[in-house]
Amino acid sequence: MKHYHLMGIGGISMSGLARILRKDGHLVSGCDSQPSDLTRQLEREGIRVYQGHSPEHLHAVDVLVASTAIKDSEPELVTAHTLGIPVWRRIQVVAEILRGGFSLGVTGSHGKTTTTSMLASIFIAAQTDPTVLLGAELGLIGGSAKVGSGRYRIAEVDESDPLFRFLELDVAVLTNLEADHVSPDGQARPNYHTSFEALQEAVGSFAGRAKHVIYNGEPRWQLLDALTQGRPRSSFGLLTGDCHAKEIALEPFGSRFELVWQGRSLGPVHLQVPGEHNITNALAASAAALVAGIPFEAIQQGLYQYTGASRRFEKIGELNGALIVDDYAHNATKLFALLKAARNTGLRVRAVFQPHRYGRSEQEWPLYAQALEQADETLLLDVYAAGEAPLQLTSAQIAQRILEHLRAKGRWASYQSWESALDYLRQSAAPGELILTIGAGNVFRLGRLLVTEKEAV
Repeated sequence: MKHYHLMGIGGISMSGLARILRKDGHLVSGCDSQPSDLTRQLEREGIRVYQGHSPEHLHAVDVLVASTAIKDSEPELVTAHTLGIPVWRRIQVVAEILRGGFSLGVTGSHGKTTTTSMLASIFIAAQTDPTVLLGAELGLIGGSAKVGSGRYRIAEVDESDPLFRFLELDVAVLTNLEADHVSPDGQARPNYHTSFEALQEAVGSFAGRAKHVIYNGEPRWQLLDALTQGRPRSSFGLLTGDCHAKEIALEPFGSRFELVWQGRSLGPVHLQVPGEHNITNALAASAAALVAGIPFEAIQQGLYQYTGASRRFEKIGELNGALIVDDYAHNATKLFALLKAARNTGLRVRAVFQPHRYGRSEQEWPLYAQALEQADETLLLDVYAAGEAPLQLTSAQIAQRILEHLRAKGRWASYQSWESALDYLRQSAAPGELILTIGAGNVFRLGRLLVTEKEAV
């Protein structure tokens, strides 16, 4: 038994690692800058969580684990090095867990949480009792992590962590690749690659270490074809690829299609999550499962029983007959896919959008504006900084540019404070409407306030 101490334990991924390490019989503690729902839950499960960072936390610690966001100059890390305590980054713990069995890892700019969750659902349906690591909560496994007794290890792999390139997997899944998590000024930052070229090189390294690669073969993502050359591989895509769909029927909150694998139709699939993007995610998961030897019947069952992960088109409740849905979409491609699916519900779409990070928002605001054209009404909140300072544009300036674009397109849009957005929606919500709270920050709390009318914690 070892004593692992996790810095940044309140993060969704780090909290999952803490649970797996504890269930493996290790002593686990951690710290984070602020208490949260997650840290309070970890404490209820018997994991000691300190507020703030301090070298005093290192007493009797065997391994210090730190997320990439923790700087090397942090006194707790400096002291650990001085004392000779091994310092591991989060991805190194993930690597250790994955080495324990047949490993499947999913990375990419979009869809990795959903694809990994679908994979987990498929392997559970196949009664393989997998170990699972996710970047979001999944009701099917009761959280963001599951310790299984079977040989399969399934993990969501965050491409924003430069160390992901060193993972060695049995099956690596590449959902797509865009210049997300790329530094806007070429300067090295935690969770940012210095350039898109550096990100591509890391993805190529990740693919090159895998025994088999599943990649998105749609023309839009042709870059992945070049990055996976020379490896045993299989492609997927909505209408083309080794794994694709035919006879697609989109429903308001789901879809049906026929799954085709290597030129042969395997049978029908029914999804309970909406949008073409989720069909593509299902195809990626299906291809990985088929390569791993999972029977199609388990794929059918697993995909049908998947009803969504936390903050992925998550139905929160209703307000005055309006449906409240929350989604993590925090870049332009995700935002466009989400709103396209929302329009297919047939409801009047009202989007409450909180841009995430200044670096990303300054680069992508024109694309945000184009995606938001699909909403009948848009309420813009301030940028969620996630610790970043503005580079050039303030929250108000970013919002104003998006507003000018939307109004020029004849769309109703406004820049709102948190309180004004709450008051406005409480007074105006009506039957036949879909109110979406969108973003990777704390906007999800607004949706819950609309449903409960109580202060969020």
